[in-house]
Amino acid sequence: QALVPLAKDIIARYDINPQNVVAHADIAPQRKDDPGPRFPWRELAAQGIGAWPDAQRVAFYLAGRAPYTPVDTATVLALLSRYGYEVKADMTTREQQRVIMAFQMHFRPAQWNGIADAETQAIAEALLEKYGQD
Repeated sequence: QALVPLAKDIIARYDINPQNVVAHADIAPQRKDDPGPRFPWRELAAQGIGAWPDAQRVAFYLAGRAPYTPVDTATVLALLSRYGYEVKADMTTREQQRVIMAFQMHFRPAQWNGIADAETQAIAEALLEKYGQD
């Protein structure tokens, strides 16, 4: 697979923090949706490219809740903003959903409907714990 050597070369050549390898959709969720939910983010993170949450910490933050239990959208958006996603106070509901959807496509590709749920919140919390941001 050519993707891993290419990504590692770019990371080294431009002195990029590997956890900062992101998608178009992560940067511009209102305009972009690539590379989409089939992109191998988990596999890349296992090779030291990109970020990925620790499953045990996601389970900790889920705290026994069912993964798709609805949660407060504003809470999830605040977490995503802290992690680096662009969140604005005057966003429409659809714009909010696109931000959440971009995050889900990257970190939870099995379900990326743009709805704030317990697993999305738990993943964001686990990522913030692991990598920081703000």
